[in-house]
Amino acid sequence: MTGTTDTRSAATTQVAHRRIEVSLAEPFASNTGVTTHVRQSLLRLRWAGLTGYGTALSADSGELAACVPLLADATPYDLRRVLDALRAAGVRPAVAAAVDLALHDLLGKAVGRPLHRLLGLGGLPLAPTALSIGAGSEEELLRKGAEFGDWPILKLKLTPDDDGSRAGVLRSVYGGRIWVDGNGSWTAERALEVAGELARHGVELIEQPVPRGDLESLGQVHRRSPVPVVADEDCALPEDVLPLRGRASAVNIKLTKCGGLRAALDMITLARQSGLRVMLGCKTESALGVTAMAQLAPLADLLDLDGHLDLLDDPFSGAVIDRGRIVLPDDPGLGARSRPDSENTWEN
Repeated sequence: MTGTTDTRSAATTQVAHRRIEVSLAEPFASNTGVTTHVRQSLLRLRWAGLTGYGTALSADSGELAACVPLLADATPYDLRRVLDALRAAGVRPAVAAAVDLALHDLLGKAVGRPLHRLLGLGGLPLAPTALSIGAGSEEELLRKGAEFGDWPILKLKLTPDDDGSRAGVLRSVYGGRIWVDGNGSWTAERALEVAGELARHGVELIEQPVPRGDLESLGQVHRRSPVPVVADEDCALPEDVLPLRGRASAVNIKLTKCGGLRAALDMITLARQSGLRVMLGCKTESALGVTAMAQLAPLADLLDLDGHLDLLDDPFSGAVIDRGRIVLPDDPGLGARSRPDSENTWEN
């Protein structure tokens, strides 16, 4: 029997990139400041008549342009080789994530399947996603708690000044599940005091209660807290997972931090082997990045994939989220669609 050759493997890959800025409908406050808009870089790969998209939140045009020589002969079937070459060249994970997403998008489109089905995840159940509430006033908290009362999970951002009582304010108007994100706000002892107050109001978990890099304090809180601890800022890359054994109950994985879907899959495997639960999260970003992470949602225990819901003029559409329920798109690849009017400002 004579084999056949996919002639598309010889096709040239065309690379383009651009920067966008998208505003939020409402400012979002957290321990790291107030966000009113987001800037991100987009990458577009065209190969064999197909188009793949990727995104990086903290990359500039120069960093993406520097990847062009490494992508000249890239095909989606060479995904691992290309990503290994980027890593060997010292490309930052945030930049590599854009390439990783674009190649995965092309891979799914080349075989005509959504990525989650290509990975063998079709038909698996998806956990509900949380919706984040910023560190605003008590009046704002009451308003949003009532407004989003039909969401299954609300995640409350706290700051160093918080003692956990704001969870009680939210609980007074909201009967669903509550998560809390500390963003590294407290010392270990203060975090334990806050956790005690959070437990009184039925809070399910607390993300990153202590500053990044202090694994001893993180472990101390994990061992003594009545509320399970999730490592976020302390879990950026695959090599960060194993040291978190015995220091957290779960890890929060984000594409823009870890380097893309390939690295995220590695982190999920490491977390499972370490007895850690898996949360898949995102930044405040377009539907492109959120939809990409949603392709791995069947592998997660916990989902926090609401980063695009408050954006105005998002250049992409993708996964549909209805009161916490995620519906994955059936489109091949990542399933994120670019608005036609946003295709005119790419740089080669």
